[in-house]
Amino acid sequence: MTPVATGPAEPRRLAVNFAFLTAGEFGAKLLTFASFTYLARTLGPVSYGAIEFTLALMVFFTLPTDLGLGAYGAREIARHPADASRLLRELTGLRLLLSFCSMLLLGVFILFLHKSPEQKALLAVYGLSLLGTPYLLQWFFQAHDQMRWVGAASIVRQSGFALLLFAACRRGFPLIAIGLIECAAVVSTAIFCIYIVTRRMAYPWQRPRLWSAGLLRHVWHASPIGLSELAWAFMWYFCTVLLGFLSPDQSLGWFGASHRTVMALHTFVSLYFYNLLPSISRCAELPETNLLELINPSLRFTAWIGLCAAPLLTILAPKVLTLIYGPSFHDGWPPFVVLVWILPVAMLSGHYRYILIAYNHQNWLLRSTVIAAGVAVAMAFALVPRYKGLGAACALLVANVVNLALAYFWVRKSVVDLPLLRPLSAPLAAIGLAMLCFLGLMRWNLQISGFLAAVIYIGAFLRFEGARLASFLQIPLRVETVPTLNNSASD
Repeated sequence: MTPVATGPAEPRRLAVNFAFLTAGEFGAKLLTFASFTYLARTLGPVSYGAIEFTLALMVFFTLPTDLGLGAYGAREIARHPADASRLLRELTGLRLLLSFCSMLLLGVFILFLHKSPEQKALLAVYGLSLLGTPYLLQWFFQAHDQMRWVGAASIVRQSGFALLLFAACRRGFPLIAIGLIECAAVVSTAIFCIYIVTRRMAYPWQRPRLWSAGLLRHVWHASPIGLSELAWAFMWYFCTVLLGFLSPDQSLGWFGASHRTVMALHTFVSLYFYNLLPSISRCAELPETNLLELINPSLRFTAWIGLCAAPLLTILAPKVLTLIYGPSFHDGWPPFVVLVWILPVAMLSGHYRYILIAYNHQNWLLRSTVIAAGVAVAMAFALVPRYKGLGAACALLVANVVNLALAYFWVRKSVVDLPLLRPLSAPLAAIGLAMLCFLGLMRWNLQISGFLAAVIYIGAFLRFEGARLASFLQIPLRVETVPTLNNSASD
């Protein structure tokens, strides 16, 4: 039977998919966290900073191997399922061609890089992993709402990396071996993805098509997404690279640890929208009320979560870094305090960014991200030489706020009037009251003040969102004054 496009997934199906995705990525992130915690404790801040510098540089060579083709492919298959097999062959071939080009550029970059031979060798070995990235087919699973395989692929990759690292890495371990471990993890994940596509999803595997007239059309439509992702990389990772050139000391390791922790938490933000993209894409073929019914409750939910997480992590910042990375990273908490506030900003901006992708407005997304990246780069040059890691963190936060404002503006102009301040009003008031309670009572008793602040925030959440939550979970309540989840478009 030929698959046909359908409407957006039901909220319960989205929740199940997100549960699979979250479970897999949570397990993968735990393994990654354990791996890099072990590296930080074993190598110390200076050598660990060299690893983070290498990984930040590799982002700028890894993203061009995709060039937005993953998100583009997921969107196109969600709209036209009958084209899945053809798109799999063409996009895999195109990504393979891009991988060779990226490896060539990396080789030229290494020749002119003024770093130690060990640092250059590590970067070169990491470059070999680019050959496996075209066969990481999570985008194909995403397009079919098969989020369990997306999560499973992440587990395969990170468990392979972690097992080899724990088995081999000791004090004095050569950094180049870490690159070899990464290559092995990528190869194992590629084999797993091909197996799932051919055996479990029953798509015949064909040799990737390296050239055809249709490939240029794919590049034309996907490149704005890919360039947006590259601009996103400048926004998120340029500060780490600049810090690595200007201050390759313990401040680089401290900032790298804070940045990695926030990025690990940000992964769950990305997963949320990764799961939501197919449903948003299907809304593009339906009246705009379907989009509002899907997005309005999501904006409220993420606002409550984000504005709870950021203050909590701010208070616990020194303890979090010490617990994860060891006592030598305790003094690296100031950048972490700034970076955690990116999380609620990203939770809100993701809705507008992914709407632009789903509604084929990649050019507006590209413009927003390029401007935000420019802000990050300019502020990094202004702040990093003087304030080091703290300056880098401030540059990142401001850039993310600019990205949110621009994406919001373009969605309202080109897609739909989707309000931002209305979903924020209740959680902002709740977090304000909770923080006043905490700050007012903390000198008397820190534990009790924290408990009362949590009670205030949770109570406010249940007051404003309890009926919607109960409706979603199908819990019978007598409260009828608050609209249910499926009737929230009028909010």
